Amino acid sequence: MFQSNISLRKYKRVRTKYATQIAEKAFDPNGFVEEMKPFFADRERKYLAYTSEKNEIDNRPKPNTKIIKVHNKIHAGMFNIVVDQAVNHFTGIPVKLDYDVSEQKRTVLQRMRDKFLGNKLDRPTTPKEFDAFVAKVEKMRFNMLNPDTATFQGACGVAFRLIEPRKAKDGWELWASNIEPWRAEKYENGAVYIKEKYDTLQKKFYEELTLVTEDEITVYNQYVDLGVLYASPAFRETDKTTNPLKAIYLSEFKNNTNRYCDFEVAEEISDAIDRSLSDQQNEIEQFKLAYLLITGTSLNEETATALMDSLGVINLKDPNAKAEYVTKELFKDFNEYHIDLLKKQFYTICKAIDFNDEVFKSNSSGEARKWQIITLEAKTNTKEQYFTEGLKECSETIAAFMKHIEKQELDSSKIIYTFSRSLPTDLSYLGESLPKLAPYVSKRTIQSQIPFVTDVDYENEMMEAESNQQYPDSDYPRVGADNGSEKD
Repeated sequence: MFQSNISLRKYKRVRTKYATQIAEKAFDPNGFVEEMKPFFADRERKYLAYTSEKNEIDNRPKPNTKIIKVHNKIHAGMFNIVVDQAVNHFTGIPVKLDYDVSEQKRTVLQRMRDKFLGNKLDRPTTPKEFDAFVAKVEKMRFNMLNPDTATFQGACGVAFRLIEPRKAKDGWELWASNIEPWRAEKYENGAVYIKEKYDTLQKKFYEELTLVTEDEITVYNQYVDLGVLYASPAFRETDKTTNPLKAIYLSEFKNNTNRYCDFEVAEEISDAIDRSLSDQQNEIEQFKLAYLLITGTSLNEETATALMDSLGVINLKDPNAKAEYVTKELFKDFNEYHIDLLKKQFYTICKAIDFNDEVFKSNSSGEARKWQIITLEAKTNTKEQYFTEGLKECSETIAAFMKHIEKQELDSSKIIYTFSRSLPTDLSYLGESLPKLAPYVSKRTIQSQIPFVTDVDYENEMMEAESNQQYPDSDYPRVGADNGSEKD
């Protein structure tokens, strides 16, 4: 596990310091980068651990011995499992957009009264500005960004999405992209993000740091001259403009209040699993490098080396001498028990699910399996709430763009983001339990609990038709028929 002097208390103090600087218009970009460097490095380390590009097992030293030893560095990929499991659980199905028109809706009794009195009221409809909003979201491919955003959220503890206005041929347009968590930070009164760019004139890369507040956008650049030793790069202000949107267009997707990642509390256990798997693989491969036991004679190192170099043939002159290989016995049951114990502890701490568990291999009911994933459901419910807050910040940015650039008013607080789950359903269990609720709730409410019933009104109409209440002759209108008559 990565060891440094970072702590939650220090991180909160750094955030307070630079939020105050932004409020007092005294932001120091170089101080910001220097003090955030260990926290940015920790976020990048976690993401590299998630992708298995760099793990703690990679730093394991080789045994200090002259004897040839196998030295495996195997990563079990436990971080991938816990992060991807949650990501697929709540963003695997595209997030749905809707607009809240609840103020225009009326209760059943009110609608019955209006029908009795002959009042004609317009059906609740979404405003046309919402259609324009949805078109922008689809053009920016928001749903394609959501899984990557959720991955950063789970692996690093926080994710950032940039909704940036850009100049196009036909005017201004919005461009959405994810910013790596180790290159951005969001405050209540501003946001900072860093991008790497290339200067075609100087033919070298440089970093661009942007500070966004509701009033101004300040840009700083930093060139790093790799040819100069001990050069100390520094950000210098290159541009300052008024923020036309009057909105902070960098949105933050926290994983929790303190921005802990999904596997933060179980990194040591995952490292232990990696070491155990590597050691077991070492023992298996070590059979081909087993020790040679020679009895009945004595050989010095020089003589033994010379004998082994002779095509691996040993010629012992002493008739009582004997040579045989010694191998270590592998304790299969103990090794399996140890690995299973570590994995079980890892899944428990991370609130993840082991789908190789016996309950998922057996004929357990869907309802029983639901209780097995209740911890995962609780964790993703929390992640979903923070993710929704990030999407609301994105909505505010898009609505601000529509207001200041396109002169269209839209209340972004009424935009609803709906997440879907893919949970196992036991229809036989529902068939037994739902009718028992009939004395206590309405028929419509019971019907709405059936997973495959998407439109209750349509189902009731079809039930009326099938029970001959609508068509007494039991015939449905045929497509292509002329007033119900048949052609010869």
